[in-house]
Formats: sequence, structure tokens, C-alpha cells
Amino acid sequence: MTWQETHTRTNIIREVEAAAALDMSGALPWREEWAAYFGSPEGLIKALRSRWQRMCEAQLDARSGEDVFADTYRQLQRTHAGILAILRKAADTAAGDGVAAGAKVLALTGASLVPAPRKSRRLRGGPVSR
Repeated sequence: MTWQETHTRTNIIREVEAAAALDMSGALPWREEWAAYFGSPEGLIKALRSRWQRMCEAQLDARSGEDVFADTYRQLQRTHAGILAILRKAADTAAGDGVAAGAKVLALTGASLVPAPRKSRRLRGGPVSR
């Protein structure tokens, strides 16, 4: 996969996240041109599941204590409620072979409805001491 393809996949996932935040029904946004990057709606669901797992692994630290861990997990759930609704619906409608055959797919047509989010320019972290 080239750098351009990776960049395009990331932009597609961000677009799906933004659309899912607006529509909490759990329907998977899908465009036919995305098939070149994910193969099918099931491939997009796998990519979303992988992204959720990576976010949890990166932001949750069991060593931080139960309260901090639980608070961080609840914040992640609130922030990504739309994606979790898609993953939940896909899991609920999965056929016996594990493929989300019955999951509702929201077909998107035309130009992108959601612009790619801009990167935050906010500085993170505290002051540097010398």
C-alpha cells in the first residue's frame, strides 16, 4: 500500500467517523469508490474495529488506577459513540460465519458530505522546565 493509499484510507475512516457522529442509528456509511480501499463494507467494519482497539490500547492504562481507567474508557465511549453503534449493529447482525451480512449499509452518493477534519494546532503538554 502506497503512502497516498494509506492517507486516503485514513481520510475515509475520518469521514465515516464524522458521519457516524451525526447519525447514531448504527448504519454504516458506504460509497462504492471505497471498495478499492476496503473491498466491501465488511472490510470497512474490520478497519473501524481495528481503529477502536488501537485507540483503547493507546489511551487506556491499567496502571493508572481503576477510577482513571474507567473515566477514560467512558470518555472514549462517549467520543466515539457513533462508531461503537456501527460495530454493535454489525456484531448483532453477524451471520454464523462472522460476516456482518445483515448490517444496514447507508449508501452515500455524490461528493463527500463531510469534509476531512483539520488537524488541531493546539499545543499539548505542559511547560518545559530547564
